[in-house]
Amino acid sequence: MANCPPVFRAIVETLETFGRGARVDAELLELMRLKVADIHQCGYCATVRTLDVREAVAAKEEFVFGEVDPDGLTRREYLAVSLAEGIGRDAHGITDERFVALREEFTEQAVVELLLCAALEVGRDRFCTALRLQPTDDQYPDEVSYPLTDPPRTSETGVDDSDRSTPPVRRRPAPRRRRRASRPRARPECA
Repeated sequence: MANCPPVFRAIVETLETFGRGARVDAELLELMRLKVADIHQCGYCATVRTLDVREAVAAKEEFVFGEVDPDGLTRREYLAVSLAEGIGRDAHGITDERFVALREEFTEQAVVELLLCAALEVGRDRFCTALRLQPTDDQYPDEVSYPLTDPPRTSETGVDDSDRSTPPVRRRPAPRRRRRASRPRARPECA
């Protein structure tokens, strides 16, 4: 991106606007970002953390990587992370029932923000993976692997503790569901 500074600045400005509003907090978006990185096995995105929220989400990472564990997350977190998982795996499989559940916890505007954030993160993961992007900051490893098979966990102090013994991440494909044409649409409207 250094070869195209205007595009890079525009992308950074867009991404920085997420998590600043009253609808969706930055910690929730970081959990979604980590789930998308996990699905796509993006070494960079699963290793590097958003500094402003790194400590706040560290204790919840284990519930996001691998199979999403609803017991370790709030309902809002679980719904948002599951949405990110759905967008990352198969956007066609996102059901109207999922939108109904989301709208029980989020406003319609917040649901649109969650969708946009997840979609942009999918694109960013694909970009980083295609370039095999590596961290340049001293607080991260010099090199990350692609595809990532065991995401590093960050302790609450922000130190990489990926050298501890952990079982490998289990992956399971998202179930494919058929949509009935006669169902009323529960999807949010963009205003």
